[in-house]
Amino acid sequence: MKNRIFCAAAICMTAACMGSGGSSGSGGSSVEASMTAMDNSTDRSFGGMLNSVRSANGANSVTYDARLGVAAQTHANDMLTNNFFSHQGSDGSNAGQRIQRAGYNWRTWGENIAQGQQSEEAALRAWVNSPGHQSNNVNPNFEDFALARAGSGRNLYWVLVLASES
Repeated sequence: MKNRIFCAAAICMTAACMGSGGSSGSGGSSVEASMTAMDNSTDRSFGGMLNSVRSANGANSVTYDARLGVAAQTHANDMLTNNFFSHQGSDGSNAGQRIQRAGYNWRTWGENIAQGQQSEEAALRAWVNSPGHQSNNVNPNFEDFALARAGSGRNLYWVLVLASES
């Protein structure tokens, strides 16, 4: 089964979703720089790889936030438990609502989801290679992040949440 990836973003309380087939706002050199930064990252943690991608594209580093971790893990678990793949939770929630429930008072947020990639690096690589997802990865308005995973094999779900507080 083909690995699946999706993204969602809300900037200043305006939601937008871009699929992997969306138009590219960045040239190939940006993707190549991101891939090189990932491959050359001395910090092989997800945060280190993500921040290498951000740095290669002129964005400041993001910092792990446990509240975003709760929001991301809740959604990953929900998709696994209820066997679906969507930004909308089984309760009808979007990422902004899940982030708020976790106690994070956001002013902007973005969410990337993926299914089937077998490592953090593979999930990030898929997002880097998708223009809509890469827009979230390198959005300079984001200050915090969290990554969650649930499941195994083809049913391995990934949720990346990026946000900034008000």
